[in-house]
Parts: sequence; C-alpha cells; structure tokens
Amino acid sequence: MPDPASAKRALPGTSPPGQRPNFAMPRRFKTDVRNGIRPLARVAADPEMERQAMRPRHSSARNLRRTAARHLGRFARAEDGNLFILAVPLILIMAIWGGISVDLMRYESRRAMLQGVTDRSVLAAANLNQSQDPKAVVRDYFTKAGMADQLVGDAIVTQGYKRREVSVKGDFKMDTFFMRYLGEEFETLDAPATSTAVQGVGAVEVSLVLDVSGSMDFNINNTYTKRIEKLRSAASGFVTKLLLPEYKDRISISLIPYSEQVNIGPEIFNLLKINPGTKHNFSHCIELPASAFTKTTFDDSLYYEQTQNIQTNAYGFGRYTSTRDKNNPNLDQPVCPRFDYERVIPISQNATQLTTAISKLQPRAGTSIFLGLKWATTLLDPSFQSVIKRLPASTIDTPFDERPEPYDPDKSKGQTIRSLKYIVLMTDGFNQNSYRLYNEHYDDPSERLYWAYHNVPWVTNSEGNATGPRAPQSRFYNDKNYFYTGTQGAGYMDSMCDAAKNKGIIIYTISMSGDDNDQDDIDGRAAMEKCATSKNHFFKTSGQELNEIFDRIAKQITDLRLTQ
Repeated sequence: MPDPASAKRALPGTSPPGQRPNFAMPRRFKTDVRNGIRPLARVAADPEMERQAMRPRHSSARNLRRTAARHLGRFARAEDGNLFILAVPLILIMAIWGGISVDLMRYESRRAMLQGVTDRSVLAAANLNQSQDPKAVVRDYFTKAGMADQLVGDAIVTQGYKRREVSVKGDFKMDTFFMRYLGEEFETLDAPATSTAVQGVGAVEVSLVLDVSGSMDFNINNTYTKRIEKLRSAASGFVTKLLLPEYKDRISISLIPYSEQVNIGPEIFNLLKINPGTKHNFSHCIELPASAFTKTTFDDSLYYEQTQNIQTNAYGFGRYTSTRDKNNPNLDQPVCPRFDYERVIPISQNATQLTTAISKLQPRAGTSIFLGLKWATTLLDPSFQSVIKRLPASTIDTPFDERPEPYDPDKSKGQTIRSLKYIVLMTDGFNQNSYRLYNEHYDDPSERLYWAYHNVPWVTNSEGNATGPRAPQSRFYNDKNYFYTGTQGAGYMDSMCDAAKNKGIIIYTISMSGDDNDQDDIDGRAAMEKCATSKNHFFKTSGQELNEIFDRIAKQITDLRLTQ
C-alpha cells in the first residue's frame, strides 16, 4: 500500500509511488493533438497517441466520403417515399385551384358589395317622398360607400306624374393575385352591377277573381254583415285605388266572378269554336278539358262544349225566403251564371263599369275555384291576345290593344321592363262537386228550353206538398257521377297555381273562411296558402278585415319596387 505521505508528495502530473503513471493530458494538450500540433515531451511517453498525432489530416475527408457513399447507397436501395413523386403534381394542382378560389371569393365579395350599393341608391333615388335630385342621391351613395370611381356615368332617370324610374350601372375591375398566371385575359376580373327601381306604376295587368258562391250569403261571425256585402265594399275599394287618374293607360283589371262556373260573356264566347250540339243562348260558359289546367295558355283552335243551362244547387241568395226553395221552378242560380253583372269584364280601366258590376253580385250555386283561376291566367297570358284583338272595338281601350302583353319585355320595341301580372284570388270555401244532366236529357232544343225554366230540385222534389212533377233524380243525373269532383278541382287548382307562378305571375290569395273549422275549410285554406306566391301573399280572414287586406294588396302593387 503506498505511503500516504509519499502520495501527497507526488509532483503534479505524476502518479504516487507504486501506481501506474497517469498520462491524462490537460485540456489544452488534447486540443493541440486534434489540431495536429505535436505535444511536448509528455506526448512521447505514449506511442499510440503519437501515432494518432502523426496520422495524415486527409483521413477525415476520406471517412466523410465513405459515410456519404454508405448513405447514398442506402437511399438508392430504400423504397420509402415513392408516392411523393405522384403527390407533387397533385399538390401543385391544389395550390393552383386554391389560388383561383381566393381570387373568385374576392371577386364575388366585391361584386356583392357593389350590387348592394346600386340597389340601395336606386331605391332611395326613386322614392317620390324625397325632393333631392335623383342623380345626386345616387352619386352620394357611391361616394359614401367609397365606390365613387365605380359608378358608370350618371343615373338614368325617367320622371312622370307620380312615377319615377331610376337605373344605375356600376363596374369594378379587380386585379387578380393568382389567376393572372393563367394568361393575360385573367389579369383582371370585371364585376358589373345594374339596378332599376320604380315608384309608381309601369305596365300592370290584374285579374281580380271573386267568389260569389252560395256560402257568401252567410253572415260574418258575430256580425249582421253578410260576406257578400263585405266583398262588394272591399273589391270596389281595391278597383278604385288601382284605377286612379295618375295610373291611366298603365293598369288594367280583368274582373272574373265565379261560382260553379265562369260566364265569359257573349263577346268572348262568340269568338270561340263551340260544339253545335251543345249550343244555346241562355248563358255563356264552356267546359274545359283536363289538359287546360296544366298551363296558362288558351287554345282557341279547339272546339269546346257549352255548359248546360241547368240548376242543381238549391242554395244561395234568397235561400231563406219563399222565392228560393225547392217549390220554385225558376232558374235564378244555374250552374253557369247568366246575369249581365256576373260576366267576365276583360282588361278594363273603367272603374265605374267594374264597381257597378261588383255592387250587383249575389251569392249563388257551388264553388269551382279552379275555373276562376284558369280564366284569370287566360286573361293574363299572351296566347289569348288573338281573341282579344277580335273583340268589338269599344270593348278594350286602345292603350291596351297589345294586352295580355308578353311575359318578357320586347327589346325590339325599346321595352326594358316586363309587364307586371297579378292575380288576386278570393274565396270563402273550397272546390266542390259539380253535376250535369245525362246527355239524353239535354241533346234536344226542346229539352234545353225546358231546363232553362225549371230547376232540377223543383223537378225532383217529392217532399210534402211539392208542386213539381216529382220525377226521380236518378232519371236525370246520378249524384255520385260528378262532372267535376272537389278533389279533381283541388288538383286542377294546384296545377294552375304552379303554371302561373312559373310564368312569373304574382298571386295573392284571400281565404274568407277564417272561423270555419270543418276539415274541408281547413284543407281549402291550406290550398289557398300553397297557391300564393309566398306566405306573405296569403291572407286569412273571417271577413271583418277584408277591406284592409284589399287595400294592402293595392298598395303593394303600386308601391316602390326593384324591377332589375
């Protein structure tokens, strides 16, 4: 064991006696060896260290080459990452489409902003309640939106008596970030915006379709006012508000009263082809084929059957009096309305003529909403112009010679705004069944004459002291063999509503059965709501608000609106 004292006396860098010499090099000596500097005498004491110190310096570069060769060989033999070669083109394509999407989103954002400013500016400028220069109003809107340089010229203003039309064009050219690399034509994108607003009235055609069926004789709930009385007042007010002097030669109204059928009047009736075996002179209704209820057009090349002049419904005006019961043979309520005031009045701006007819309307017979709707669309459809042009000269006012106008504007005539077409459809019920006599009881002139003065309920009444011949009803018609069923009528109505809306006709519907909760009435209201252009175009009432509803519709037709 070494002497501790001698160990303490050992010199720095030496080992105590009896131990292996310590050749640990100080840090600076290790650095010298790495740098190729030969140590002093202390290095010579270790041959291995001397050999390493004398080894040529280029051996480290050779090791690097060997290492690199090993890695390259391993990389060449590796199969990992082969899909990367296929992914590169896909990544590039995705990057390209991503860039295009960015440009398109920027474009649509700017276009929407520009369109919004043009819409707001024309609505403000066209407002008749503001007294500023419409062109200045438009410029101010664009300036405050920071888009003054995007207004193309001044607004185009057409001013009339209580009517103003303002048109504005805007344009923005957007520099693209990414699409420019697809070619010069994609360096910029053009975002145009055009708006036209009108306050007042342009060309407006209205079909006013009024239910005068027997149930219109009922009182409005909790009142002594009959439904028909309220209708006369509300419909007359509607006509008066639309046919103001300032709207002369712009608005036309076609009046279509309907019950179980529609009396088109002798002027139109005489211009159509009627099957001679069904023709008579007591009224002017025609039977339409099922195909007619799938479209708005009217085919005047077809031969039509004239509706039988019979009465199968004992209800309606006077039903509570002795003049209207089954012991009265008179035909005051035939299937086809026969009185002058019950006829269709086509394309008129004569408020007096229209309101006079409305004031005389009486409840009668059953309900065929679909027939009223069909004639409403017919009098708005350009296909009926061939009939209108052949009417007597005094029937249609000269400014309306071209009505019904085309659905789209005729640009060859300088028209830029389409004629607006409206249907206001009113009922207090739903489509009902309708009957006709067997042909063998109506194919002879003498038979047609007999039924013109004897209603079917009187002929077949066998109750008590009946005054008629008491003939069995089944002899003349089967009450289960309907000419139209209510279900058929509902289907025809649904098809007509769709056809009209597809042509751009705006439909307002009014259901006056608001307090009636029979399933038929509920279904009838649902059908009317579905027929309307939107839920905002449908009105449900028991009748007390009928005047306000018609006033509101009249205001909407003549109010400020965007037309483009």
